[in-house]
Amino acid sequence: MENNNNKPNRFDYVAYDETATNLQADFKFAFQAIENRLATLGATRHTSLAATKLEEAYMWIGKAIRDDQINRNGSAPLQEARNNG
Repeated sequence: MENNNNKPNRFDYVAYDETATNLQADFKFAFQAIENRLATLGATRHTSLAATKLEEAYMWIGKAIRDDQINRNGSAPLQEARNNG
């Protein structure tokens, strides 16, 4: 649900524009390289924790990309299929 200033709220899923899509692809490539390198250290508690933090960082980057897009464009189309309501 959008608030009264037409910006999606923090819990809405928005469709990425081309800039946001490309930026996320760049980060995904970098994070996959780190994940692959991390796997060379073996399956230990430490590498498991590092992989979890890597996932968490990727999630927060996605939120930052989303917010940046909204700031650049003033709003963003919602992804209604993801049940924003």
